Amino acid sequence: MNEKPNGHARRRAAKRAEILAAATEIFFEEGYGRASMDAVLVRTGGSKRTLYKYFHSKDELFAAIVSNVSDRVLAALRPPLEDGDIRETLTTMGERYLGVLLSPEGLALYRNMVAEAPYFPELAGTFFSNGPGRASCHLAAFLRDRKARAGLQIEDPQRAAEQFLGMVRGDVHLSAVLEVRRPAKTAVRKAVATAVDIFLVGTAPDVRKG
Repeated sequence: MNEKPNGHARRRAAKRAEILAAATEIFFEEGYGRASMDAVLVRTGGSKRTLYKYFHSKDELFAAIVSNVSDRVLAALRPPLEDGDIRETLTTMGERYLGVLLSPEGLALYRNMVAEAPYFPELAGTFFSNGPGRASCHLAAFLRDRKARAGLQIEDPQRAAEQFLGMVRGDVHLSAVLEVRRPAKTAVRKAVATAVDIFLVGTAPDVRKG
């Protein structure tokens, strides 16, 4: 008796995923303003009635895209921060963080959110919480632990985490967002290494010697 409902649910989930995938490509290629429900319909096929059954409006579809991509791409901003060497941990975190921001989906998502934030303030707030906010809180918890255990010279772990990730982003991310230049892997590693050096000099000079 449960096979038909389950099969129907799977088909609905598959169709929704198909629409989301096509819409994500269109919205990220064209931007929210130029993208249209008709363009999504052309790419996925079917009827307007079917499309609007899954997403009642362009705004609702955009919100679903941001949520879906954020969950998938920005989840990488919480790598395990365990009991390893602090330099190694910060380097791993920095490279993972910058790698996510510089990925095609990461850049497209960032550009769209900056452009549309005034019109979708709640969505922009959710994006920030799930992205940059998630990363800085995750790193702050690690720094807070290390401050207590290893005596790091950090007055405010949350602000220290935000400033570290800000140094990691630097002009490397801004240049990529503006498409001035596409950073090479060596440039990414160098940006992170420099940020780690500056951070450790300012918070725990003795750690650098150990």
